[in-house]
Amino acid sequence: MTRKNYFELIQNMGFDADKEFEIISKLISEKRRPYPFSSILNKLFSSILQKEYGEFRFYVNSGDVEGLLLNNGLSKENLFILKDVLNKNLSFQDVFNNNFLIYLKYRKTQFSSYEEVKEYFENNMNGIERLFSYIEFILDLRSLLNDNIHVKFRESDFYDRLDQLSDDLSDNLILISDSFKEIEDRINYSLDKTNHELIELDSGNRIIVEKNVYASEVSQIVSETSIQDAIKVLEYNHFANKGNVQRKKEILISLANYLEPLRKELNNSEELKEVFKVNNQKIIAFEKLFEMYNNFGLRHNNAKQYHLDMTNEKLEQWYDDIYTSSLFVILSLDEARILSELTFLREG
Repeated sequence: MTRKNYFELIQNMGFDADKEFEIISKLISEKRRPYPFSSILNKLFSSILQKEYGEFRFYVNSGDVEGLLLNNGLSKENLFILKDVLNKNLSFQDVFNNNFLIYLKYRKTQFSSYEEVKEYFENNMNGIERLFSYIEFILDLRSLLNDNIHVKFRESDFYDRLDQLSDDLSDNLILISDSFKEIEDRINYSLDKTNHELIELDSGNRIIVEKNVYASEVSQIVSETSIQDAIKVLEYNHFANKGNVQRKKEILISLANYLEPLRKELNNSEELKEVFKVNNQKIIAFEKLFEMYNNFGLRHNNAKQYHLDMTNEKLEQWYDDIYTSSLFVILSLDEARILSELTFLREG
């Protein structure tokens, strides 16, 4: 057996979702030193520094910054407090726990801290479901806290707040540093290894879905008429929808409603009739899809439905097949356009 080098070994290692959960949670609990004093102030208070220095410089030495603050009314005592606060070693776990009340203003949950949420994941979930739920949570938490910080400082003058500085300022500062990139890189590694990606819903929330090149193409087509339906095309592949027959049903109903007005157009396409089998001037593949829409509990509820004696597992398999068929038919809309343009070019 040929000996493999280290890089070949790690390339071929199986993906361990529980290990990734452990790695990401350790990165979040790791103590980090925030940016140097002057750099943090540059990042937070650029508009104020710009008034003093003209064109804004990202880096100024700490003596310049201290002089600027003292000249604008900050006492030496408060300057000392500010420097002490900014020089603390912090972890994202500290940040998340100390600012969780901000998060609760936007997310109604019975958890009272980041630590409680993490413990819930540890005790009640495992594998891919736990890893992806945890990733969605920390990205949402970080995003809301980060947005809140920027809003807070835009709405108030820095110099009016300097004498009110407290620990919550120090805990927030790390959020605007680049140190979160290490965690994001690890998240991206997990997503790449499992063939998943983050998408943004119309609500602004980000969820993890399986990468599906056909779903992405279809989503772009559908987005020309309905952004909400376009997002649902991608949402069908969300990891949490595995086993969620009801949610898959709702999404398939949306796709059926999207395609219904286009049914006649599809069947009238002479270009597509040259490619697909036709019966009575109707394209068989398309009509079979609508047969599935009408007989698997999606649009009708009667004794003739095909799924009545199926288990949920079997019904979900059919729903996944109907989803795939729906993608195929919607892609055919684009194919009809391509073939029509080809005919036009050929015939001049």
